[in-house]
Amino acid sequence: MSLENIIKTVLQEFKEIAKTETVVGKPIAFGEMVIVPVSKISFGFGAGGGKGDKTDSGAGTGGGGSVEPVGFIVIHKGKAQVMPLQESEMSIGKLIGMAPDVIKKVKEFREKREKDKSADDDGNSEETEES
Repeated sequence: MSLENIIKTVLQEFKEIAKTETVVGKPIAFGEMVIVPVSKISFGFGAGGGKGDKTDSGAGTGGGGSVEPVGFIVIHKGKAQVMPLQESEMSIGKLIGMAPDVIKKVKEFREKREKDKSADDDGNSEETEES
């Protein structure tokens, strides 16, 4: 497949993914309320090719994309309200980044608690024997 055909194919696929239904999702009805999800789509794409001597040539492409929910449109009793999903200071990415430290601290806490409990159990046994 030629580089030109690869680029056309990739761009056609991006066009299919980035259609309106992806950005503004299908409405979901809950009784008198309708919720419509809204997303943000981001894409990046690059392609290149070249020819060397009579037999040498090369081509390459690369790309990526993401679909990120950004909010909802809530329709209730004929009134529409936009409800954004705002990223707080403690985003999911930050929470994931903190996970190893949190797991380590929880493990240390549990080990300390078990050690203290064992020491208390040993101390209580001695007190019981002395009584």
